Amino acid sequence: MTSTDQAPTSDRPNRRRWRRLGFVLIILAALETGGWIGDSLFDFHQKLVWRLTLMELESVPTDDAAATDNPELWIRSASENSEPTEPYRVGQTVIEGAGPWIEHQRLTPRTCPGPPGERTFVLGGSAAFGYPYRFEKNFAARADRPTINPEHRVLNAARVGATSNDLVPIANTILEHYDPATLVILAGNNEWFHWRPGRPANSTDKSDPADVAINGTGRTILATLAHSRALAAVISGLHHLLHDGRRQAAPRRIVHDDGFVEHHALRGARHAVENPLTPTRYDVTTWPATRQRYLDRFRDNLVTIITTAKRKNVRVVLMTMPFQYRLAPAWKQRQPLAGQPRHLETMPRLVTETLKLQDRDQPAGALQTIRQAIELDPLPPVPHYLEAVLLESLDRPQEAEEAYARSREAMIGNLGSRLSINRVIREVAADQQTDLIDLRKVFDDFQHHRQRFFNVELIHDDCHPTSLAHGLIAHHLEKLLFDGAATPERH
Repeated sequence: MTSTDQAPTSDRPNRRRWRRLGFVLIILAALETGGWIGDSLFDFHQKLVWRLTLMELESVPTDDAAATDNPELWIRSASENSEPTEPYRVGQTVIEGAGPWIEHQRLTPRTCPGPPGERTFVLGGSAAFGYPYRFEKNFAARADRPTINPEHRVLNAARVGATSNDLVPIANTILEHYDPATLVILAGNNEWFHWRPGRPANSTDKSDPADVAINGTGRTILATLAHSRALAAVISGLHHLLHDGRRQAAPRRIVHDDGFVEHHALRGARHAVENPLTPTRYDVTTWPATRQRYLDRFRDNLVTIITTAKRKNVRVVLMTMPFQYRLAPAWKQRQPLAGQPRHLETMPRLVTETLKLQDRDQPAGALQTIRQAIELDPLPPVPHYLEAVLLESLDRPQEAEEAYARSREAMIGNLGSRLSINRVIREVAADQQTDLIDLRKVFDDFQHHRQRFFNVELIHDDCHPTSLAHGLIAHHLEKLLFDGAATPERH
Protein backbone atom coordinates (compact mmCIF):
# COMPACT_ATOMS: atom_id res chain seq x y z
CA MET A 1 0.00 0.00 0.00
CA THR A 2 1.40 3.40 -0.96
CA SER A 3 1.82 6.42 1.35
CA THR A 4 -0.93 8.19 -0.53
CA ASP A 5 -3.29 5.35 0.32
CA GLN A 6 -2.50 5.75 4.04
CA ALA A 7 -2.96 9.55 4.29
CA PRO A 8 -6.76 9.60 4.64
CA THR A 9 -6.59 7.01 7.40
CA SER A 10 -4.07 9.06 9.45
CA ASP A 11 -6.22 12.19 9.12
CA ARG A 12 -9.31 10.58 10.62
CA PRO A 13 -8.30 11.05 14.31
CA ASN A 14 -7.51 14.70 13.65
CA ARG A 15 -10.87 15.25 12.01
CA ARG A 16 -12.62 13.56 14.93
CA ARG A 17 -10.79 15.80 17.39
CA TRP A 18 -11.71 18.89 15.40
CA ARG A 19 -15.34 17.77 15.23
CA ARG A 20 -15.40 17.24 19.02
CA LEU A 21 -13.81 20.63 19.57
CA GLY A 22 -16.31 22.22 17.22
CA PHE A 23 -19.17 20.48 19.04
CA VAL A 24 -17.87 21.75 22.40
CA LEU A 25 -17.55 25.26 21.02
CA ILE A 26 -21.10 25.11 19.68
CA ILE A 27 -22.37 23.98 23.10
CA LEU A 28 -20.41 26.77 24.84
CA ALA A 29 -21.67 29.31 22.35
CA ALA A 30 -25.24 28.11 22.90
CA LEU A 31 -24.81 28.34 26.68
CA GLU A 32 -23.31 31.81 26.42
CA THR A 33 -26.09 32.90 24.07
CA GLY A 34 -28.63 31.58 26.55
CA GLY A 35 -26.74 33.39 29.30
CA TRP A 36 -26.95 36.70 27.43
CA ILE A 37 -30.67 36.19 26.81
CA GLY A 38 -31.21 35.36 30.48
CA ASP A 39 -29.07 38.32 31.52
CA SER A 40 -31.22 40.67 29.47
CA LEU A 41 -34.22 39.43 31.45
CA PHE A 42 -32.77 38.94 34.94
CA ASP A 43 -29.55 41.05 35.04
CA PHE A 44 -27.36 38.20 36.34
CA HIS A 45 -24.14 40.07 35.64
CA GLN A 46 -25.16 43.43 37.13
CA LYS A 47 -26.63 41.88 40.26
CA LEU A 48 -23.55 39.73 40.84
CA VAL A 49 -21.20 42.67 40.37
CA TRP A 50 -23.25 44.69 42.82
CA ARG A 51 -23.23 41.90 45.41
CA LEU A 52 -19.44 41.70 45.10
CA THR A 53 -19.29 45.47 45.52
CA LEU A 54 -21.35 45.25 48.71
CA MET A 55 -18.98 42.57 50.05
CA GLU A 56 -16.03 44.84 49.42
CA LEU A 57 -17.82 47.76 51.01
CA GLU A 58 -18.57 45.79 54.15
CA SER A 59 -14.99 44.60 54.55
CA VAL A 60 -12.70 47.37 53.30
CA PRO A 61 -12.95 51.09 54.14
CA THR A 62 -12.65 53.47 51.22
CA ASP A 63 -9.67 55.82 51.37
CA ASP A 64 -9.45 57.02 47.77
CA ALA A 65 -11.94 59.81 47.23
CA ALA A 66 -10.77 60.73 43.74
CA ALA A 67 -13.11 60.94 40.79
CA THR A 68 -13.32 57.97 38.52
CA ASP A 69 -13.02 58.09 34.74
CA ASN A 70 -15.73 55.45 34.53
CA PRO A 71 -19.03 57.25 33.86
CA GLU A 72 -21.17 54.28 34.91
CA LEU A 73 -23.38 54.81 37.96
CA TRP A 74 -25.45 52.45 40.10
CA ILE A 75 -28.90 53.65 41.11
CA ARG A 76 -31.74 51.93 42.89
CA SER A 77 -33.84 49.81 40.60
CA ALA A 78 -37.61 49.80 40.48
CA SER A 79 -37.54 46.11 39.45
CA GLU A 80 -37.98 44.00 42.58
CA ASN A 81 -39.43 40.62 41.77
CA SER A 82 -38.13 38.51 44.64
CA GLU A 83 -40.07 38.00 47.85
CA PRO A 84 -38.43 37.45 51.27
CA THR A 85 -38.32 33.87 52.47
CA GLU A 86 -38.77 34.98 56.08
CA PRO A 87 -40.30 38.01 57.82
CA TYR A 88 -37.88 40.87 58.28
CA ARG A 89 -37.07 41.24 61.98
CA VAL A 90 -35.38 43.89 64.08
CA GLY A 91 -34.38 42.33 67.36
CA GLN A 92 -37.46 40.25 68.11
CA THR A 93 -39.81 42.60 66.25
CA VAL A 94 -41.25 41.79 62.80
CA ILE A 95 -41.29 44.84 60.49
CA GLU A 96 -44.35 44.74 58.27
CA GLY A 97 -43.81 45.41 54.58
CA ALA A 98 -40.03 45.05 54.81
CA GLY A 99 -37.87 42.84 52.62
CA PRO A 100 -35.12 43.70 52.46
CA TRP A 101 -34.67 44.72 48.82
CA ILE A 102 -31.36 46.04 47.48
CA GLU A 103 -31.84 45.81 43.70
CA HIS A 104 -29.73 48.17 41.58
CA GLN A 105 -29.42 49.04 37.94
CA ARG A 106 -26.44 50.30 35.99
CA LEU A 107 -26.80 53.79 34.55
CA THR A 108 -24.83 55.57 31.85
CA PRO A 109 -25.07 59.23 30.77
CA ARG A 110 -26.84 58.04 27.61
CA THR A 111 -29.47 56.00 29.50
CA CYS A 112 -30.03 58.46 32.37
CA PRO A 113 -33.69 59.53 32.75
CA GLY A 114 -34.55 63.19 32.47
CA PRO A 115 -32.94 65.93 30.43
CA PRO A 116 -29.58 67.43 31.48
CA GLY A 117 -29.97 70.04 34.18
CA GLU A 118 -33.27 68.55 35.36
CA ARG A 119 -32.03 65.74 37.59
CA THR A 120 -31.83 65.39 41.36
CA PHE A 121 -29.60 62.65 42.76
CA VAL A 122 -29.96 61.32 46.32
CA LEU A 123 -26.71 60.30 48.04
CA GLY A 124 -26.22 58.45 51.31
CA GLY A 125 -26.25 55.04 52.93
CA SER A 126 -29.01 52.54 53.55
CA ALA A 127 -31.26 55.12 55.23
CA ALA A 128 -31.26 57.21 52.04
CA PHE A 129 -31.51 54.07 49.91
CA GLY A 130 -34.79 53.17 51.64
CA TYR A 131 -33.63 49.86 53.12
CA PRO A 132 -35.43 47.56 53.90
CA TYR A 133 -38.55 48.68 52.01
CA ARG A 134 -39.56 48.39 48.37
CA PHE A 135 -38.53 50.96 45.82
CA GLU A 136 -41.80 52.86 45.78
CA LYS A 137 -41.70 53.42 49.57
CA ASN A 138 -38.41 55.34 49.45
CA PHE A 139 -38.55 59.14 49.71
CA ALA A 140 -36.60 59.59 46.46
CA ALA A 141 -39.18 57.55 44.53
CA ARG A 142 -42.03 59.45 46.21
CA ALA A 143 -40.44 62.80 45.35
CA ASP A 144 -39.98 61.71 41.72
CA ARG A 145 -43.27 63.32 40.64
CA PRO A 146 -43.61 64.01 36.91
CA THR A 147 -47.09 65.40 37.60
CA ILE A 148 -45.48 68.28 39.52
CA ASN A 149 -42.61 68.80 37.08
CA PRO A 150 -42.77 66.59 33.97
CA GLU A 151 -39.11 67.17 33.12
CA HIS A 152 -37.48 66.78 36.52
CA ARG A 153 -36.38 63.34 37.77
CA VAL A 154 -35.28 62.28 41.26
CA LEU A 155 -32.83 59.36 41.16
CA ASN A 156 -31.57 57.34 44.12
CA ALA A 157 -27.79 56.84 43.98
CA ALA A 158 -27.46 55.88 47.66
CA ARG A 159 -25.49 52.75 48.59
CA VAL A 160 -26.15 50.34 51.44
CA GLY A 161 -23.30 50.65 53.96
CA ALA A 162 -21.75 53.72 52.32
CA THR A 163 -19.66 56.12 54.40
CA SER A 164 -19.00 59.70 53.39
CA ASN A 165 -15.67 58.47 51.95
CA ASP A 166 -17.67 56.36 49.50
CA LEU A 167 -19.97 59.25 48.58
CA VAL A 168 -17.23 61.57 47.33
CA PRO A 169 -16.32 59.55 44.19
CA ILE A 170 -20.01 58.86 43.52
CA ALA A 171 -20.75 62.60 43.73
CA ASN A 172 -17.77 63.33 41.46
CA THR A 173 -19.08 60.86 38.86
CA ILE A 174 -22.55 62.44 38.95
CA LEU A 175 -21.19 65.98 38.74
CA GLU A 176 -18.79 65.11 35.92
CA HIS A 177 -21.07 63.02 33.71
CA TYR A 178 -24.78 63.44 34.59
CA ASP A 179 -25.54 67.20 34.57
CA PRO A 180 -27.52 67.26 37.84
CA ALA A 181 -29.54 70.18 39.08
CA THR A 182 -29.40 69.10 42.74
CA LEU A 183 -27.56 66.71 45.03
CA VAL A 184 -29.45 65.62 48.15
CA ILE A 185 -27.25 64.17 50.89
CA LEU A 186 -28.70 62.11 53.74
CA ALA A 187 -25.56 60.69 55.33
CA GLY A 188 -23.72 60.30 58.60
CA ASN A 189 -25.13 57.03 59.95
CA ASN A 190 -22.26 54.87 58.64
CA GLU A 191 -19.15 56.88 59.53
CA TRP A 192 -17.97 54.29 62.08
CA PHE A 193 -19.05 51.32 59.93
CA HIS A 194 -15.63 49.63 59.92
CA TRP A 195 -14.56 50.49 63.48
CA ARG A 196 -14.01 47.74 66.07
CA PRO A 197 -12.33 48.22 69.48
CA GLY A 198 -9.02 46.42 69.57
CA ARG A 199 -9.89 44.31 66.53
CA PRO A 200 -6.81 42.89 64.79
CA ALA A 201 -6.51 43.74 61.13
CA ASN A 202 -6.81 40.08 60.10
CA SER A 203 -9.66 39.09 62.40
CA THR A 204 -13.20 38.21 61.29
CA ASP A 205 -16.53 38.00 63.05
CA LYS A 206 -17.75 34.51 63.91
CA SER A 207 -20.83 33.97 61.81
CA ASP A 208 -22.54 31.31 59.80
CA PRO A 209 -20.11 29.71 57.28
CA ALA A 210 -22.45 30.63 54.46
CA ASP A 211 -22.09 34.26 55.44
CA VAL A 212 -18.29 34.39 55.43
CA ALA A 213 -17.16 37.23 53.19
CA ILE A 214 -15.20 36.41 50.06
CA ASN A 215 -11.70 37.89 50.19
CA GLY A 216 -10.36 40.47 47.74
CA THR A 217 -8.73 37.95 45.41
CA GLY A 218 -11.87 35.84 45.33
CA ARG A 219 -14.01 38.87 44.49
CA THR A 220 -11.65 39.81 41.66
CA ILE A 221 -11.75 36.30 40.20
CA LEU A 222 -15.55 36.13 40.40
CA ALA A 223 -15.90 39.59 38.82
CA THR A 224 -13.65 38.45 35.95
CA LEU A 225 -15.55 35.18 35.44
CA ALA A 226 -18.82 37.11 35.51
CA HIS A 227 -17.98 38.67 32.14
CA SER A 228 -19.33 35.38 30.80
CA ARG A 229 -23.08 35.73 31.19
CA ALA A 230 -23.47 31.96 31.48
CA LEU A 231 -20.97 31.83 34.36
CA ALA A 232 -22.56 34.95 35.89
CA ALA A 233 -25.90 33.12 35.97
CA VAL A 234 -24.32 30.07 37.63
CA ILE A 235 -22.35 32.12 40.19
CA SER A 236 -25.34 34.34 40.96
CA GLY A 237 -27.52 31.28 41.50
CA LEU A 238 -24.99 29.66 43.83
CA HIS A 239 -24.56 32.92 45.74
CA HIS A 240 -28.31 33.21 46.21
CA LEU A 241 -28.60 29.59 47.31
CA LEU A 242 -25.72 29.70 49.80
CA HIS A 243 -25.84 33.29 50.95
CA ASP A 244 -28.91 35.37 50.27
CA GLY A 245 -31.43 32.76 51.30
CA ARG A 246 -30.19 32.88 54.85
CA ARG A 247 -30.18 36.65 55.20
CA GLN A 248 -33.80 37.55 54.63
CA ALA A 249 -34.43 38.13 58.32
CA ALA A 250 -31.71 40.80 58.62
CA PRO A 251 -30.25 42.39 60.63
CA ARG A 252 -28.66 38.97 61.02
CA ARG A 253 -27.24 37.63 64.25
CA ILE A 254 -23.59 38.66 64.41
CA VAL A 255 -21.19 37.29 67.01
CA HIS A 256 -17.92 39.14 67.56
CA ASP A 257 -14.59 37.47 68.15
CA ASP A 258 -15.00 38.05 71.88
CA GLY A 259 -18.44 36.41 72.00
CA PHE A 260 -20.53 39.59 72.05
CA VAL A 261 -23.85 39.29 70.16
CA GLU A 262 -25.06 42.24 68.06
CA HIS A 263 -28.75 43.10 67.61
CA HIS A 264 -29.59 41.24 70.81
CA ALA A 265 -32.49 43.54 71.64
CA LEU A 266 -33.85 46.73 70.15
CA ARG A 267 -34.39 48.36 73.55
CA GLY A 268 -33.14 48.08 77.09
CA ALA A 269 -29.81 48.31 78.94
CA ARG A 270 -29.54 44.83 80.46
CA HIS A 271 -27.43 43.42 77.58
CA ALA A 272 -25.04 46.36 77.90
CA VAL A 273 -24.76 45.96 81.69
CA GLU A 274 -24.12 42.21 81.39
CA ASN A 275 -21.56 42.61 78.58
CA PRO A 276 -19.57 45.79 79.37
CA LEU A 277 -16.67 47.13 77.38
CA THR A 278 -13.77 46.76 79.81
CA PRO A 279 -10.28 48.32 79.74
CA THR A 280 -8.82 44.94 78.73
CA ARG A 281 -10.76 45.19 75.47
CA TYR A 282 -10.51 48.92 74.79
CA ASP A 283 -9.21 52.07 76.45
CA VAL A 284 -12.39 54.13 76.47
CA THR A 285 -10.47 57.32 77.33
CA THR A 286 -9.22 57.33 73.71
CA TRP A 287 -12.74 57.32 72.22
CA PRO A 288 -13.41 61.11 72.26
CA ALA A 289 -10.33 61.74 70.11
CA THR A 290 -11.21 58.81 67.82
CA ARG A 291 -14.78 60.07 67.42
CA GLN A 292 -13.50 63.53 66.57
CA ARG A 293 -11.22 62.20 63.84
CA TYR A 294 -14.20 60.50 62.19
CA LEU A 295 -16.27 63.68 62.55
CA ASP A 296 -13.50 65.78 60.98
CA ARG A 297 -13.28 63.37 58.05
CA PHE A 298 -17.06 63.52 57.64
CA ARG A 299 -16.96 67.33 57.63
CA ASP A 300 -14.14 67.37 55.06
CA ASN A 301 -16.04 64.99 52.77
CA LEU A 302 -19.22 67.09 52.90
CA VAL A 303 -17.25 70.26 52.14
CA THR A 304 -15.46 68.51 49.26
CA ILE A 305 -18.76 67.49 47.66
CA ILE A 306 -20.31 70.94 48.15
CA THR A 307 -17.25 72.77 46.82
CA THR A 308 -17.15 70.59 43.69
CA ALA A 309 -20.90 71.06 43.19
CA LYS A 310 -20.62 74.84 43.48
CA ARG A 311 -18.02 74.88 40.70
CA LYS A 312 -20.59 73.10 38.52
CA ASN A 313 -23.43 75.43 39.64
CA VAL A 314 -25.22 72.46 41.20
CA ARG A 315 -27.45 72.92 44.23
CA VAL A 316 -26.76 70.79 47.34
CA VAL A 317 -29.36 69.94 49.97
CA LEU A 318 -28.12 68.50 53.28
CA MET A 319 -30.33 66.53 55.67
CA THR A 320 -29.71 65.84 59.33
CA MET A 321 -29.96 62.26 60.60
CA PRO A 322 -32.86 61.46 62.96
CA PHE A 323 -32.55 58.42 65.19
CA GLN A 324 -34.50 56.02 67.32
CA TYR A 325 -34.19 57.45 70.84
CA ARG A 326 -34.81 54.18 72.66
CA LEU A 327 -32.20 52.14 70.79
CA ALA A 328 -30.34 49.85 73.19
CA PRO A 329 -26.79 51.01 74.01
CA ALA A 330 -25.33 47.60 73.08
CA TRP A 331 -27.22 47.28 69.78
CA LYS A 332 -23.99 46.86 67.82
CA GLN A 333 -21.15 47.21 70.29
CA ARG A 334 -20.19 46.64 73.92
CA GLN A 335 -20.42 49.84 75.91
CA PRO A 336 -18.40 50.93 78.97
CA LEU A 337 -19.99 51.40 82.38
CA ALA A 338 -17.23 53.84 83.38
CA GLY A 339 -15.45 56.50 81.35
CA GLN A 340 -12.47 56.83 83.70
CA PRO A 341 -10.32 54.05 85.23
CA ARG A 342 -10.76 55.48 88.73
CA HIS A 343 -14.52 54.86 88.49
CA LEU A 344 -14.35 51.20 87.45
CA GLU A 345 -15.66 50.00 90.82
CA THR A 346 -18.07 52.78 91.75
CA MET A 347 -19.95 53.15 88.46
CA PRO A 348 -20.94 49.46 88.03
CA ARG A 349 -22.06 49.42 91.68
CA LEU A 350 -24.31 52.47 91.16
CA VAL A 351 -25.71 50.98 87.93
CA THR A 352 -26.49 47.72 89.75
CA GLU A 353 -28.20 49.58 92.60
CA THR A 354 -30.27 51.52 90.06
CA LEU A 355 -31.47 48.34 88.39
CA LYS A 356 -32.39 46.81 91.75
CA LEU A 357 -34.47 49.87 92.66
CA GLN A 358 -36.09 49.77 89.24
CA ASP A 359 -36.99 46.09 89.73
CA ARG A 360 -38.57 47.00 93.08
CA ASP A 361 -40.75 49.61 91.29
CA GLN A 362 -38.96 52.54 92.94
CA PRO A 363 -38.28 54.79 89.92
CA ALA A 364 -37.73 57.98 91.94
CA GLY A 365 -35.04 56.38 94.08
CA ALA A 366 -33.49 54.71 91.04
CA LEU A 367 -33.40 58.05 89.21
CA GLN A 368 -31.62 59.69 92.14
CA THR A 369 -29.04 56.89 92.24
CA ILE A 370 -28.25 56.93 88.53
CA ARG A 371 -27.94 60.71 88.54
CA GLN A 372 -25.30 60.33 91.21
CA ALA A 373 -23.46 58.08 88.79
CA ILE A 374 -23.82 60.59 85.94
CA GLU A 375 -22.57 63.43 88.12
CA LEU A 376 -19.56 61.33 89.06
CA ASP A 377 -18.77 60.20 85.48
CA PRO A 378 -20.84 61.65 82.59
CA LEU A 379 -18.87 59.87 79.82
CA PRO A 380 -20.39 56.33 79.63
CA PRO A 381 -23.72 55.94 77.77
CA VAL A 382 -25.47 53.33 79.93
CA PRO A 383 -26.22 55.63 82.94
CA HIS A 384 -27.78 58.22 80.61
CA TYR A 385 -29.88 55.47 79.04
CA LEU A 386 -31.10 54.29 82.44
CA GLU A 387 -31.90 57.88 83.36
CA ALA A 388 -34.04 58.14 80.20
CA VAL A 389 -35.87 54.88 80.97
CA LEU A 390 -36.68 56.09 84.47
CA LEU A 391 -37.82 59.52 83.27
CA GLU A 392 -40.09 57.79 80.77
CA SER A 393 -41.56 55.62 83.54
CA LEU A 394 -42.22 58.80 85.55
CA ASP A 395 -44.19 60.22 82.57
CA ARG A 396 -41.57 62.86 81.67
CA PRO A 397 -41.12 61.97 77.97
CA GLN A 398 -39.40 65.13 76.72
CA GLU A 399 -36.78 64.93 79.46
CA ALA A 400 -36.45 61.24 78.61
CA GLU A 401 -35.77 62.08 74.94
CA GLU A 402 -33.00 64.45 75.95
CA ALA A 403 -31.42 61.77 78.17
CA TYR A 404 -31.72 59.15 75.39
CA ALA A 405 -30.01 61.60 73.03
CA ARG A 406 -27.15 62.12 75.51
CA SER A 407 -26.79 58.36 75.76
CA ARG A 408 -26.69 58.04 71.98
CA GLU A 409 -23.97 60.68 71.74
CA ALA A 410 -21.85 58.87 74.34
CA MET A 411 -22.12 55.43 72.68
CA ILE A 412 -18.91 53.96 71.32
CA GLY A 413 -18.67 52.62 67.78
CA ASN A 414 -21.09 52.27 64.88
CA LEU A 415 -24.49 53.34 66.17
CA GLY A 416 -26.16 55.00 63.22
CA SER A 417 -26.30 58.73 63.83
CA ARG A 418 -25.61 60.86 66.89
CA LEU A 419 -25.88 64.47 68.05
CA SER A 420 -22.35 65.39 66.94
CA ILE A 421 -23.02 64.15 63.39
CA ASN A 422 -26.02 66.44 63.15
CA ARG A 423 -24.03 69.33 64.63
CA VAL A 424 -21.45 68.90 61.85
CA ILE A 425 -24.17 68.80 59.19
CA ARG A 426 -25.76 72.01 60.49
CA GLU A 427 -22.40 73.77 60.76
CA VAL A 428 -21.39 72.78 57.22
CA ALA A 429 -24.77 73.93 55.86
CA ALA A 430 -24.33 77.32 57.57
CA ASP A 431 -20.67 77.75 56.60
CA GLN A 432 -21.22 76.73 52.97
CA GLN A 433 -24.59 78.53 52.68
CA THR A 434 -26.19 75.27 51.60
CA ASP A 435 -29.86 74.28 51.87
CA LEU A 436 -30.68 72.22 54.94
CA ILE A 437 -33.66 70.03 55.78
CA ASP A 438 -33.34 69.40 59.51
CA LEU A 439 -34.98 65.99 59.62
CA ARG A 440 -34.32 65.53 63.31
CA LYS A 441 -36.43 68.59 64.06
CA VAL A 442 -38.99 67.60 61.41
CA PHE A 443 -39.37 64.17 63.02
CA ASP A 444 -39.55 65.58 66.56
CA ASP A 445 -42.18 68.17 65.58
CA PHE A 446 -44.24 65.56 63.75
CA GLN A 447 -44.37 63.09 66.61
CA HIS A 448 -44.82 65.72 69.34
CA HIS A 449 -47.79 67.15 67.41
CA ARG A 450 -49.30 63.66 67.61
CA GLN A 451 -48.46 63.41 71.33
CA ARG A 452 -45.90 60.73 70.53
CA PHE A 453 -42.25 60.46 71.44
CA PHE A 454 -38.96 58.62 70.77
CA ASN A 455 -39.47 58.22 66.98
CA VAL A 456 -40.85 54.72 67.39
CA GLU A 457 -43.24 55.35 64.46
CA LEU A 458 -40.53 56.89 62.27
CA ILE A 459 -37.31 54.87 62.83
CA HIS A 460 -37.61 51.09 63.08
CA ASP A 461 -34.04 50.33 64.24
CA ASP A 462 -30.83 52.35 64.70
CA CYS A 463 -31.20 54.63 61.67
CA HIS A 464 -33.62 53.36 58.98
CA PRO A 465 -36.80 55.43 58.47
CA THR A 466 -40.15 53.66 58.36
CA SER A 467 -42.50 53.91 55.38
CA LEU A 468 -44.37 56.68 57.22
CA ALA A 469 -41.10 58.56 57.71
CA HIS A 470 -40.14 58.27 54.04
CA GLY A 471 -43.42 59.94 53.16
CA LEU A 472 -42.60 62.75 55.58
CA ILE A 473 -39.11 63.21 54.10
CA ALA A 474 -40.51 63.22 50.56
CA HIS A 475 -43.00 65.94 51.52
CA HIS A 476 -40.28 68.28 52.76
CA LEU A 477 -37.98 67.49 49.84
CA GLU A 478 -40.74 68.25 47.34
CA LYS A 479 -41.39 71.60 49.02
CA LEU A 480 -37.73 72.51 48.70
CA LEU A 481 -37.26 71.24 45.14
CA PHE A 482 -40.48 72.41 43.56
CA ASP A 483 -41.83 75.21 45.80
CA GLY A 484 -38.57 76.66 47.05
CA ALA A 485 -39.86 76.48 50.62
CA ALA A 486 -37.32 76.26 53.42
CA THR A 487 -37.75 74.11 56.47
CA PRO A 488 -37.00 75.20 60.03
CA GLU A 489 -33.50 74.53 61.28
CA ARG A 490 -32.41 73.38 64.72
CA HIS A 491 -29.26 74.96 66.12
